[in-house]
Amino acid sequence: MSPRLILTREAASWPPKWRAALRVYHDRQLGLLSIEHDGSIGWDELQAIKNRIAGEDAAAIEVYPPAGRVVNNIAMRHLWLLGQDDWWPDLGGHDGTAKPTSLRDRYLAVQLSTGGGQ
Repeated sequence: MSPRLILTREAASWPPKWRAALRVYHDRQLGLLSIEHDGSIGWDELQAIKNRIAGEDAAAIEVYPPAGRVVNNIAMRHLWLLGQDDWWPDLGGHDGTAKPTSLRDRYLAVQLSTGGGQ
């Protein structure tokens, strides 16, 4: 994984409506946005960050792992950007064709290419 710091609160381009976020990292290979925050970030701010970085038409998800696999040592939220062919449960009733392996395939490809997970 190779996340890059792309936005920081100290930058002149920081949107004033982003009040809880401190820094935004982007791993383009994995399609991962990592948002460091002050502990009070909400859905609207995460949505605005996703829209700014990935676009308003992009879909992203968060993963809540089993209790034994939680890593929670910093106030950070992770948004996994879905690919065009990824399926996700659209609560608005616009489900498309299911191709559920796309995110997994991308993740495994990066792990293999970087020697991760060993």
